[in-house]
Amino acid sequence: MKAQKKYLVVFAHAFEEFRLPELLTICELNNIEITEEGYTNEHPFLVISVSRDQDIPTILNRCVMIQFIVEIWEQCTSRDQLCAAKFEGVTPLPGTFNILLHSFGRKVAMQEKIELIEKIEYLPLTGDVDCTNPDHVLYICENYKPKAKQGEPYQVYFGPLVGRSNRAVIDKFSVKKRLYIGRTTMDAQLSFVMANLAM
Repeated sequence: MKAQKKYLVVFAHAFEEFRLPELLTICELNNIEITEEGYTNEHPFLVISVSRDQDIPTILNRCVMIQFIVEIWEQCTSRDQLCAAKFEGVTPLPGTFNILLHSFGRKVAMQEKIELIEKIEYLPLTGDVDCTNPDHVLYICENYKPKAKQGEPYQVYFGPLVGRSNRAVIDKFSVKKRLYIGRTTMDAQLSFVMANLAM
């Protein structure tokens, strides 16, 4: 039996108490079976699995508290483990690619990012690097302990970007762009979250 894929949900770091409820509400509304692992409001990462991979775009289209979702190729507890990973069972991706790093709890300098990427011993990719218009975007997502100025992350995830959410609507309906602000005017992001929770 083929193993069920796991995905990393990367939430926006805002309205933390509404992030998981919004996701679960949208899944219930669209009859999406979802399994989530060890969620906490303390960081924006959540590992999930869904019964149908084609449900991921539906989640991305409706959840405004999500930034993007990555298919997990490797989940480990240190950079060394990532660099030594063999990515067993992963089918190599054809075409050009770019690797980005998203960290929480610590700002990682560009040179450090480049050095980390260069240390990865094997990548299941067959094309060349293209930083401008790649066929595939891959993410290294790192989770650090609060207020860590240096040191190693305690959670590391790696895999291809599945898609980004529709958070552009938040800026489109931003309060700053309104000609008139009344007594009941509400933050755009919170308005969308409340609408989703009320479904």
